[in-house]
Amino acid sequence: MKKFENKKDGFDGEVCVVVPPIVVKQNSLEKISGNFYITDIGYFPKARFHYRQREEGCMQHILIHCVDGRGEVSIGNDLYHIQANEYILIPANTAHTYQADHNNPWTIYWIHFNGRNAGDIVDGIYKNVLLNKNSFVFGEEMKSIFEKMYTLLLKGYGREIMECLTMTLPYFLSGYLHRELSSNWQLENKGDIINSSILYLKTNFSAKISLKDIAANSNLSVSHFSKLFKMRTGYSPIEYLNHLKVQKACYMLQFSDNRISEISFDLGFEDQYYFSRLFKDHMGVSPSHYRNSVKLDENIIH
Repeated sequence: MKKFENKKDGFDGEVCVVVPPIVVKQNSLEKISGNFYITDIGYFPKARFHYRQREEGCMQHILIHCVDGRGEVSIGNDLYHIQANEYILIPANTAHTYQADHNNPWTIYWIHFNGRNAGDIVDGIYKNVLLNKNSFVFGEEMKSIFEKMYTLLLKGYGREIMECLTMTLPYFLSGYLHRELSSNWQLENKGDIINSSILYLKTNFSAKISLKDIAANSNLSVSHFSKLFKMRTGYSPIEYLNHLKVQKACYMLQFSDNRISEISFDLGFEDQYYFSRLFKDHMGVSPSHYRNSVKLDENIIH
């Protein structure tokens, strides 16, 4: 990595908030805001000569998302060339250097953050970086959430503000942890086998489909598809399908007068008693008990 002169002053159009160390220390000890907290946040447009070298690393994790131009990031012995619609995460206390490209300097959104519960999320995001799964568009919703966090910090460091940030930051980071959901935060990536399979299940959950049918829709063997699906979702395809069926059953029990046998049939179950057992396994109560409890709650509310 060729070193350029470090720019001392700011960048035209930049925004930046640095939380005072005394505030960071106080919030790190709090029961709620200590779980996730931001120490620095900013936006650098066309950041020519942007350069940082930290031989001992930084006490916080650093997330940099490039939306235009290019830059280089060195983490330990690894060098990453970052361009538009790519991000990098630098774990805390890790030696690193980063800089904007001299001819086509990057435009970046960046955050320094930490917290008691940040470790697992950071590990997951960094794993995506190591697997070269660190590209997606910094969309309007992500930009809106980023601006919300920045604007909150501009208002000060009161307990309510810091606790709100604690609950907003993990949601923002979830786009990096599960990048396949990051496009408008919906299942829109039709080229992804698992996303396409989930859409297939949501479209056909009322039909009598088998594991073989689901795998065939993805043009994979049953065993290979089942392994991929569980790795991504944590459930087997049939378990996931049953979750969707029970979810729909709850809606139908609450908002329709259909008999339980009719609901069972509409959801693709030939055996009403099997449906009732499945429903109870998921919800802890029988379909009839669930319907009665929901109707009771509605009467109390009204």
